[in-house]
Amino acid sequence: MSLSLFEESVPMTDDAPPDVATLARVYGRLVFQAAYRVLGEASLAEDVQQDVFVRLLEKPPTDVASWPAYLSTLAVRQAIDRLRRRQRWRRLLPVWRASAPAAFDSTEHDAVQAERALRLRAALAALKPREAECFSLRFLQGMEIGQVGDALAMTPNHVSVCLHRATRALEASLGDARMTAPEVL
Repeated sequence: MSLSLFEESVPMTDDAPPDVATLARVYGRLVFQAAYRVLGEASLAEDVQQDVFVRLLEKPPTDVASWPAYLSTLAVRQAIDRLRRRQRWRRLLPVWRASAPAAFDSTEHDAVQAERALRLRAALAALKPREAECFSLRFLQGMEIGQVGDALAMTPNHVSVCLHRATRALEASLGDARMTAPEVL
């Protein structure tokens, strides 16, 4: 029987943090998936994945209770930062230079879903950072409210408040109260 990414453990020694290569091997896919769900582009998700593990090499954390939660949170934060940077540049560049050709299937459904995903990503980037993190971890990563609270050092009640505010803000900016994260991404 195989273990899921959240159940698989990294061998730990008492006095040293786990090797970054071991973390990358065990949790690399998890980090990629977290970034991909926020960004929607494999190449950008790979960049975030690399940034996460480079950051671990440069500044290893000291007391990590849950590597999957820590790495997912780190990936989501960096992916949101990338979205925000990209949006800032798009405001500065002319529209004809900022629009990159998109390769979608020819079906209308795929085009509609892709447009909704882009709108969600833009709206997510406009949220307050803590609300965007809570929303991404809860709805895009599928974490439970308690796990989100543990990953972000928040109480479950505070996570619920942030999720409520994020959902309201997304509904207002998207103008579509029926849109939920799982059907978009």
